[in-house]
Amino acid sequence: MENLSTRVAILAGTKKTQLLLSTLLEGAGLNVVARDLPSDNFLSLLDSVCADVLLVDFSETNDNETDVIDTLLDYDKLPILFNDSSPAGGGANAQWAKKLARKLADMASIHRLPDPNNQPAIHTKPLTPSTPVVEAEPCEENNTKPYIEKRSAAPAQYLEISEESYAITDNYAVQPETVNKISVPTTVEKPEGAAVNFWVLGASLGGPQAVRQFLAAIKEDLPVAFILAQHIGANHISLLAEQLDRVTPFKVLPGRSGYLLRHHEVVLAPADKNISITEDGYLSLTAAPKSAIYSPSVNNAMTAVAKRYGEMAGTIVFSGMGDDGARGCKDIAAHGGVVWAQDVESCVISSMPDQARKTNTVTYSANPRVLAEHLYRYYSEDKA
Repeated sequence: MENLSTRVAILAGTKKTQLLLSTLLEGAGLNVVARDLPSDNFLSLLDSVCADVLLVDFSETNDNETDVIDTLLDYDKLPILFNDSSPAGGGANAQWAKKLARKLADMASIHRLPDPNNQPAIHTKPLTPSTPVVEAEPCEENNTKPYIEKRSAAPAQYLEISEESYAITDNYAVQPETVNKISVPTTVEKPEGAAVNFWVLGASLGGPQAVRQFLAAIKEDLPVAFILAQHIGANHISLLAEQLDRVTPFKVLPGRSGYLLRHHEVVLAPADKNISITEDGYLSLTAAPKSAIYSPSVNNAMTAVAKRYGEMAGTIVFSGMGDDGARGCKDIAAHGGVVWAQDVESCVISSMPDQARKTNTVTYSANPRVLAEHLYRYYSEDKA
């Protein structure tokens, strides 16, 4: 299928993002037939236009995110591509748009192909939305089953489209140790109050809700410091910190260079920075490389914590699309740390936890509240 014949509908959280995506995709040869904000009537609006594929953008923090996902899970008329990072501007956007346009055209092409065996195309759970911005064309009924694509788009100018699928699994069995432990020297004396036990919380789409439930169930005397690497726009870090701070006994704050990491606190990794931790326990931030796919990088946070805290480190992978954190889980385990993940049933999107489980490093999976309870028992029983 040629890009010019591919009709795309866009669902995005702001009109500005809708317009930007529409302009970029039309510049890449696609025909944008509808765009809409998340609302109760976007499905009926989508059904009134003749779209071939749906692009859903979740780069903006949205209180209705879970409701939109729930609605889309019941919609199976179109293939859907999810994006959790919107274009950030600059000349590289045109190249990003061309890659995205090719992917959307390919998905639409697969959707239209007849199945010779009269079997549905391979798909994961469906999802959907959109409002018409041009005159709607009457649609011929199409009973072909959709090919549903659920994966995370990279930050706009660095988007890389992978062919790897993210299969959902329900196997949470405790996995055997499969990596060699790396010893971490501890030669520098840390200042008073510096964290000893340190955990990374990694999340993407559906993560804010899961992390909120987890932190709400945390007990105030838990001897742990957290860093949260949540895929989110840079402008929303402070807002997320404020929201989480209201529900947990821990102090929640955005990360900044030179901050001493302490127990009973949750530090949010900035979206445009890579983190490292000094030998005496202070946070250090540097500009993320332009080749970075995810922002902030869960892998980066895990690797930094693994190198500094060794067997005193841990990580929990929460709901999200893509595979960010899978490599970091290996680093945590290799240094003697603990790796857990959210279970499929409680996830909005289970790709990230599933990819973590595929590394054979995850030793425990549960819903967010049970994970919090298990963590408390872990330190009260095993670390007493």
